[in-house]
Amino acid sequence: MQFAIAIPTDADSWRLVRRAEELGFCRAWFYDTQMLSADPFVAMAAAAVKTTRIRLGTGVLIPSNRIAAVAANAFASLNKLAPGRIDFGVGTGFTGRRAMGLGAIRLADMEEYTRIVMELLREETVEAEIEGKRRAIRLLNPDLGLINTRDPIGLHIAASGPRGRALVAKLGTGWINTAGDVTGSLAAINDMQARWRSAGRGTERSPRWGLLAERFWRRVSPPTHRGRLRKPVPAPRCCCTGPPIRRWPVSQTLHRSRRPSARWWRAMSRRHGILNRRVRRI
Repeated sequence: MQFAIAIPTDADSWRLVRRAEELGFCRAWFYDTQMLSADPFVAMAAAAVKTTRIRLGTGVLIPSNRIAAVAANAFASLNKLAPGRIDFGVGTGFTGRRAMGLGAIRLADMEEYTRIVMELLREETVEAEIEGKRRAIRLLNPDLGLINTRDPIGLHIAASGPRGRALVAKLGTGWINTAGDVTGSLAAINDMQARWRSAGRGTERSPRWGLLAERFWRRVSPPTHRGRLRKPVPAPRCCCTGPPIRRWPVSQTLHRSRRPSARWWRAMSRRHGILNRRVRRI
């Protein structure tokens, strides 16, 4: 088993990544949430020149944030700074799009976006829709050495729902899953393995990564509320990301048997001033 860290991206996240490398972590995933944190490619570039072994990936990139050609060029540029240590993690978008009042993109659009990026990184000519027209594009001069397309870049898809997992099995990519407890994680792994087998792919070497929420107890401050003594409140902490997340009380709803409902997310969105839109699971 290997361990990775997931980072709410900071411009100087390289400090945390370098320490994680010293401790033996194999990967660092950088959030792509433009309204809440720093740009992942800036942070990954700094980490690339400050580390030597740990792999660096977007965890996960939101296709609507940048056109496919720009994303391909960014990954190839990072691949020159850290040859063979770059991963392309992609998803339909949740936090980054919700912060702008948008829902997740369509799964088919993400698949098309992923196809274009990966074919460009293989130095192929690809048809892409740009400004309403289909155009043939390619990286024109990778042989100049300005970017690196020779070393492979890993592809990982974030998929928490059945259609997303079916796409992972279809494309044979790595899999990123989010879970709040062991029971849910095992159920998701079993489902993903079944889909890999049905697609005719082996499960032993299929890369899979889980972003887990850790439950622990803390004392709230002040200890009383309207004259009554308050109980300790469980708070979530993303695995290996540093201090506990205290702003959104996710753990008050993260029961072992289910994840937060769409109603709960909408209530939290209204409370924190984020526009309310329908939540979609892929």
